[in-house]
Amino acid sequence: MKPGITTTGTEPRSPRFHFVGGKGGVGKTTCAAAFAVSAAPHHRVLVASTDPAPSLGDALSVRLASAPRRVPLRRGRLWAVEIDATLALRRWLNPRRRGLEKIAVDGTWLDHEDVARLLRLSLPGVDELAALLEIDRFARTGRYDLIVIDTAPTGHTLRMLMMPETLYGMAVVFDRMREKQRIVEEALRGAWRRTAEDALIDELAATSRTLSATLRDPDRTRISWVSLPEPMAVAESADAIAALRSSGIQVSSVIANRLTPPPPSACGHCAARRVFERRALARLPPVDDLVGVADRDPEPVGASALRSLAAELEVRLPPLRKPTTRLVWRAALIAPREDPSNLVRVSTRLVLFGGKGGVGKTTCAAAHALSAAFSRPRDRVLLISTDPAHSLGDVFVASVSDLPQRVAGGPPNLDVREIDPASILARIQRRYAEAIDSMFDRMRGSPSLDAAHDRAVMRGLIDLAPPGLDELISVLEITDAITADPPVWDLVVMDTAPTGHALRLLEMPGLMQEWAKALMAILLKYQGVARLGELGETLVNLSRGVGRLRALLADRNRAAFIVVTRAASLPRRETARLAARLATLRIHVPAVVINAVGRGECRRCMKTSAAERREIAAICKALGRTGRRIVVTGAELPSPSGAAALRRWGRTSWYNAPGYHQGA
Repeated sequence: MKPGITTTGTEPRSPRFHFVGGKGGVGKTTCAAAFAVSAAPHHRVLVASTDPAPSLGDALSVRLASAPRRVPLRRGRLWAVEIDATLALRRWLNPRRRGLEKIAVDGTWLDHEDVARLLRLSLPGVDELAALLEIDRFARTGRYDLIVIDTAPTGHTLRMLMMPETLYGMAVVFDRMREKQRIVEEALRGAWRRTAEDALIDELAATSRTLSATLRDPDRTRISWVSLPEPMAVAESADAIAALRSSGIQVSSVIANRLTPPPPSACGHCAARRVFERRALARLPPVDDLVGVADRDPEPVGASALRSLAAELEVRLPPLRKPTTRLVWRAALIAPREDPSNLVRVSTRLVLFGGKGGVGKTTCAAAHALSAAFSRPRDRVLLISTDPAHSLGDVFVASVSDLPQRVAGGPPNLDVREIDPASILARIQRRYAEAIDSMFDRMRGSPSLDAAHDRAVMRGLIDLAPPGLDELISVLEITDAITADPPVWDLVVMDTAPTGHALRLLEMPGLMQEWAKALMAILLKYQGVARLGELGETLVNLSRGVGRLRALLADRNRAAFIVVTRAASLPRRETARLAARLATLRIHVPAVVINAVGRGECRRCMKTSAAERREIAAICKALGRTGRRIVVTGAELPSPSGAAALRRWGRTSWYNAPGYHQGA
C-alpha cells in the first residue's frame, strides 16, 4: 500500500498524490494521517485536509493552520496543513485578477467596477477548486515527495476531482470574452498578436489539462476509499467508485474501517455486529485491494497510535462471504424517553439536521419527520436531503427522487425528496439563457452591440455564479413553499451535507444576495441600452427570495438546527466548533442528539460504554446550556431502516441525557 517515490538525475521532484476519500465520519482523516505518518521516515510528506470543517489537527494532535507546519516525529519528515479555501483562492486569483478583469472589460459591456465586483463574489466550486489549486501549488514547490490528501465527504470529493473540467469551462468563458478584442485587432492591424491576457487563458486551460491527466495517471495518483462496514456507507462507496470509474479515475483500494474484532467473551452486540458487517461488505464492488482495519478504543490520536493503525492498512482482507445467519441486537438504556418531534417548538416550520459525517443525521432526520407527521396528521410534512451524496433512499429502503413522494409504511401527510443538483442547475441555466435571449431580441439593431458575441458572453456569466447556486435555489423553493399563504408545507425537515458544506449553504444566502444585487446594478447601468425585462425580474425575485430565507433562518420561533453527534472525542470536538459557528450565524440550536449509544456485555464493550458516558458528560457540560436539550439515542443492529423500524426506534430509543445511564 505504501507508494514508491522515485526520482532520476537532477530533474525537479514531481510528487505523488494519495487521495483518501469516503462518506463523512468513516475515518478518512485518521487513515490519511496514518498513511502520512507511515511514509514520513522514507519520504518528505505533506498531509493536507480539504474539508471545510477539518479535524486533521485533532488526529495528529497538532495545531494546524492554512500554511504547512512541521509535525514532530522521532523519525521522518512530515508537514501538515488544513487548507483555507478563501485564502487559497485569493492567493491564486490576486496575481491573475488584473488580467481577468481586462479580458472581461474588453470583451463585455462591463466596466472595471462591475468586473471587480463579480470576480470578488463569484467563481464556481470555490472550496473544491481552491483546494485543488492549492494542492497543485504545494506540488510545484518541489519540497515534497508525497502529498496525502484528506478529502471532504463523498459528494464534495467527487466535485473536487471533477474540478479540472470546471477550470477548463472558466477558460472557455474568458476566451469567448477575448474573442471580440482579437477580431477588432485583426481588422485594424491585419493580424492578432498574443498578449498577457491570451497567455492567462492558455494557463487556465493548461492547468486544467495537467490536473486532469494527473488525476487519471495511476503512476502518480492513488485513491483510497474508506468505508464503514455498514449498508449506507457501502452503498455510498459503491456509487462513488462507479462515478469515478465512469470519468476515468480508478480507485486503488477500499479500506473497511472499524471492523469489530472477535469479543473476549460471549457478547450479543459483538456477535450481531460481526454478522452485520460481513453482510454489508459483501456488497462492495471489486477493487484491487480490500483492506480491513479493526475498531479501536480510544480513537487513534497522535503519531504513535497512527503508526500502529498504518500497519493494518497494509493487510488485505480475505475473500468475503455473505453470512446466512441474521442477528438482531438493541442497546438497553434506562432514562426518561423523549419523542423526536418534541425537540422543536410547535411554531417551527424549518428543521435542519446536521453534524459531522457518519454520525447518523439522516436516520435522526427521518425519525423526526416521521414522528412529526404522525403526531400532526393535519399538517403536510416534507423530508428533504441537500447532501450531494443522498442517503434518504437507503434509510427508507425505497427509491427517492427529486420529486416529493410518499414512502411505503409512512403516513399520508409525509413526502420525501432528494435534491438533484444537476437538473436544478440545468433548469437555472435554461431560464437564464431564455431571459438573456429575450433581452437581446428586444435590442436588435442597436449599433452599440455585437449581438452574437455579446449574447454569448452574457450567457456565459451564469457559469461564474457563486458555488452552491443549485442547492440554494432548492432551499429558496422550499422557503417559498413554507411562507406561502396558505403554505404548501407546514413543516420541512432538512437532512444537510456534513458540517463544512452545511455551513457553506447557511452562509451562502448573504453572498447570493450580493451577487444578485451586483448583476442588477450592472443591468441598471445599461437600461438605456436594454430594458431589464425577464432577466431583471428573475434577479429581483432571487434577491427577495434570499431575503425571506435569511429572515426565516434568523427566526428562532420558525427555524431550528438540530446538531447530531456521537459519544466520541473527535465528533465531540467538531460538534463544539459547529455549535459556535451556528451561534455566530444566529441560528437557533434547541437540541443536540448523541446518536447510537450503547454496547454489549463483554469486557471490551463495557470499556467502550464507560468512555461513551464520559463523552456524554463532556457534551452536556459544553453544550447543554439553558433551554438546549441533550438527547441520547440507542444503538441498534442492524440500523433501523424502513418507515416502520424508524418509527419504532423514535418511539422507544430516544432519551433525555440528564440522568442517563446504560442498563445492565
